[in-house]
Amino acid sequence: MKQMMQIYRENRESVEGFLLSTISDNPHHDFDDEQVKQFFKRLPCLTDMYLMDEKGEQITPTWRRSGHDMSLKGTDRAYFINRIQFDDKGNYISNPYICANSGQPKVSVARKYSDGKIAVFDLDLVAVLGKMHLIESTRLISKLSVWVYGLLGGGLVLLSLFLGGYGLLGFVKALMSSGDETLQYVFKSIIGITLAIAIYDLAKTILEQEVFYRSLTLEEGNEYKTLTKFLTSIIIALSIESLMVVFKVAINDITNMHFAFYLISGVGILIISMAVLNYVSHKNKSLI
Repeated sequence: MKQMMQIYRENRESVEGFLLSTISDNPHHDFDDEQVKQFFKRLPCLTDMYLMDEKGEQITPTWRRSGHDMSLKGTDRAYFINRIQFDDKGNYISNPYICANSGQPKVSVARKYSDGKIAVFDLDLVAVLGKMHLIESTRLISKLSVWVYGLLGGGLVLLSLFLGGYGLLGFVKALMSSGDETLQYVFKSIIGITLAIAIYDLAKTILEQEVFYRSLTLEEGNEYKTLTKFLTSIIIALSIESLMVVFKVAINDITNMHFAFYLISGVGILIISMAVLNYVSHKNKSLI
């Protein structure tokens, strides 16, 4: 969402020019059904439109792409009139906001006519930016990428569920066993559940950024946080596995302890790498 707002701010002048040039093409305000259809046809990003008098009372139904809502006719919208300031041509464009009904980012455009009546147009901000090709358009390659990422991300979710089930099954076996097998099942259960969490976090990030919120990131530096969480889970799993190897070598053949040392050294390298990654990411943030 932050990235989308940044795109809007950086291109605000061109976006507002596009909206005003499209909406101001029609000098009439006595909208009939045909004019309303033309507006929705001309502006695919338009979601709602209605007309108010100079006092802020809605004098028409709220027109939507799927029809109109008569229940809103007569609604007092004086609060809207009191907080806006029209330019010398009688136009006003709001700042982006989150719609209370749909939860989607929107922007409103109002136009004041010579007799005091005000037409209000609510537009989907994501659709507006897409219409102007400021965010990725729905080209074939983009759609293909969404399907591929969706399929692979869904596969990762299924894999994480399988590993989680395997870990829980190991825990049940640990409760039913005795002796050295109990400790082995407990370790395997922890490893399975830890890897399940790591893979699920990775799948969730892929689906959020590449499928559901494509071209938008919810927070700056989100990729660093995702990678850090994934590496943390892998390090935990490898550390537990290293501990198991140490126990097995100590019990069976102490001469193979160097294999455990190699595994523990690998875990140490991962920890150092993650520390460097965190240092670099924080340093980049401080420079921005």
